[in-house]
Amino acid sequence: MSKTIRIGIIGCGAIGAEHAKALAQVDGAQIAGCCDLTMARAEEYARTYGIGYATTEHDRIIADPDIDAIYVLTQHDSHADLCIRAARAGKHVLVEKPLALSVEDCLRVGRAVKETGVTLMTGFKMRYYDLVQRARDLMPKPLMLTMQMMDNRWPGDFWANDPVKGGGNVLSQGCHSCDLLRFMARSDPLEVYAAGGNYYQPTGVVDNVCATFKFANGVVASWVQGDCRVPAAVSKFFLQAYDADRSVTLSDRLTRMVVSTPADGVAETRSSETGFVEENRAFIHALQNGLTAPIDHRDGLFATLMVLQAFASIRSGKPEPIAALMAELAG
Repeated sequence: MSKTIRIGIIGCGAIGAEHAKALAQVDGAQIAGCCDLTMARAEEYARTYGIGYATTEHDRIIADPDIDAIYVLTQHDSHADLCIRAARAGKHVLVEKPLALSVEDCLRVGRAVKETGVTLMTGFKMRYYDLVQRARDLMPKPLMLTMQMMDNRWPGDFWANDPVKGGGNVLSQGCHSCDLLRFMARSDPLEVYAAGGNYYQPTGVVDNVCATFKFANGVVASWVQGDCRVPAAVSKFFLQAYDADRSVTLSDRLTRMVVSTPADGVAETRSSETGFVEENRAFIHALQNGLTAPIDHRDGLFATLMVLQAFASIRSGKPEPIAALMAELAG
């Protein structure tokens, strides 16, 4: 029988609820304790999901000798410090995207993982969408990619729109888009050229961007991210991949796939939004079997770096390096 992995949840909000529901479907996973800044919310979370105890103290969860892994599901500016504290306590970590809001914080997390030897997984659930996996299998050597994630306008007082707490839409959700591009390209990005900026959000964050990435294997990718308005025709998430004689299009929040080839014509496949259960199952499986995380701190750093170097390109008006900077930072 596989070892039961006992989990401590930090952050009992909407994402915390999604992970609790997913973990209930994963064999060998048990939530042992939960923590939130608001005691009432932590207690309600514990009642809802049958958890042993609730607390407002991070240290109680992190220091609990019966907990094997910590889920960091808090506001973005706290991710790095909580990951580092958990790692130094010998706990494995699953952290929601983004890994952190700055390159330096991503690097601090990476150093803590290396020093302690714990397993850390960054929560890019979109890699586990059924049709994303199938599209990647159909396109082993893409030439060009496009990824668009256009949301409805985020409220100016929304915490994730705060430049310190959340970083704004383009950084907060754009790391998903950038990770998907890197995942589909099967290569690391060399550089990015971007245009965009702050058009209307009162917090001053970059709210819309259009960028082009060049990857080490020759793949070229276009990325559009913002919150002008969800386009009705293709939905919030929209991904395309092309090789020499094939195109694959994912729309309807990546649940509708249309494949076009000269030999077979056009074929359509429908699926549903997946990801949370598969992501959690992969993490628990890695811990039970002593494996490395399938999406680790390096993946989290690359996704963050892709966005931040796009911001740098907006400021400089020229292409900005990614892989060379990654090598320099890792050096």
